[in-house]
Amino acid sequence: MPSTPPATTVRTPRAFPARIAARPAAAIVTLVFVVVLPLVLLAVSTVLPGTDGSPLGSQDALVRQAIGDGIALVVVAALVTLLGGWRSIVAEPRTRSRWGVVLLVGYALVAAATFTTPLTPDSGDYLGALAVAVVAVALVEELVYRGTLVVGFRRVLPEWAVWLVSTASFALAHALGQGLDGLFQVQMTFVLGSAAYLARRVTGSIVGPVVLHVLYNAVQGFRTQTADGVPALLSAGTTLFLLAAAVVGLVVAIRRPREHRRA
Repeated sequence: MPSTPPATTVRTPRAFPARIAARPAAAIVTLVFVVVLPLVLLAVSTVLPGTDGSPLGSQDALVRQAIGDGIALVVVAALVTLLGGWRSIVAEPRTRSRWGVVLLVGYALVAAATFTTPLTPDSGDYLGALAVAVVAVALVEELVYRGTLVVGFRRVLPEWAVWLVSTASFALAHALGQGLDGLFQVQMTFVLGSAAYLARRVTGSIVGPVVLHVLYNAVQGFRTQTADGVPALLSAGTTLFLLAAAVVGLVVAIRRPREHRRA
């Protein structure tokens, strides 16, 4: 009588932090990432002189910002590697949201149109430093807030709470040292965080929120180098598209797709 071949086991990647099985412990470890990133950046700022004020204020400030976020990226990447779960952070099943795609593409097109605005003659070196800085910032912050936090808290929280915790902690991290003068920036950072959450969901990849974050920061730095400012229509367009995408991000979080519930 022929023997029955053993059943093939389909292995799926475990969610971050993969090496911690207990859900409460996994949530605590995930919460640590909310604290680790600001602390690393604070430690770097004490070593690098002149890191006070806006990172978009000058070319030197942008370079220091890039160095600080580069160091933070290495630290966070090492922690994720130690804890396991890279695949769950980098990719997930895509969510179908027609409005989400339309709004994100619309924002990208209007942001790209902003870069056609005439510049001041001496802006070349600043824009080079800006390009490096915005990529470094987007990589480390999205790895933490739309990567480790989203995936880690999914193990213990409903998706709407995952959206809230990841987006609110992202905004609050930017409130450090800002005071009341930075209230508008914190509000817009919350909007950006929700739109970035949407970008992760509809693209099924961490690349989506990274690209959105890069565009947002690049537009903010670019407008400081324009000869006569960004046209009001383009400025209003980027804001409206981002606000609408943020609202759809909440809607998508509430209506969590079936594939995520099965996961």
